[in-house]
Amino acid sequence: MILANRKYIFAFSDTHGHHRDLQVPEEAEIIICAGDAVEDDLKGGEYDDFIEWFSALPAKWKIFVPGNHELSFEVGKGDEKEKMMAEKGITVLQDAVEDCDGVVIGSISGNSIIADEDIPKDLDILVTHMPPYGILDEEMGSLEILNFVLKSKPQYHLFGHIHATAGQEFQLGQTICRNISVTK
Repeated sequence: MILANRKYIFAFSDTHGHHRDLQVPEEAEIIICAGDAVEDDLKGGEYDDFIEWFSALPAKWKIFVPGNHELSFEVGKGDEKEKMMAEKGITVLQDAVEDCDGVVIGSISGNSIIADEDIPKDLDILVTHMPPYGILDEEMGSLEILNFVLKSKPQYHLFGHIHATAGQEFQLGQTICRNISVTK
């Protein structure tokens, strides 16, 4: 759990269908999932279960950033999933920023082209599925994400994807980079 602007935030990624095994603190005001909630969201039932579970959590804000196992976002079915989530009170962030009662959370996909002038200067938390290049990344991180972190200087950069470095932190300038994967 982290604290940003006096709000408790619980963040996780890479549950791969085992989301019901998580112990989510009741005091969390913002809950963030940085992707890979399921093994294959195109199969349906597993993803529906995740959405039901996630939407029922007591936090006011629930943020979801798709990972590489959320295949529907890659094959043109993401709008349908995003609508389902929105109807359940879940905000999907992809190359976007959301102000959660004073905690400014942004996300970039790692595949997009974002101009320097589009980088928010007041970003508290950056959430991506992929890690930044060279930071807890097992040589699979994104150079674009690294450059974004260096320019925007968020208080936290939360990411997953790399199970081997789950739970580890790295200080990059002013930013605490944390791998929030729950799968090791």
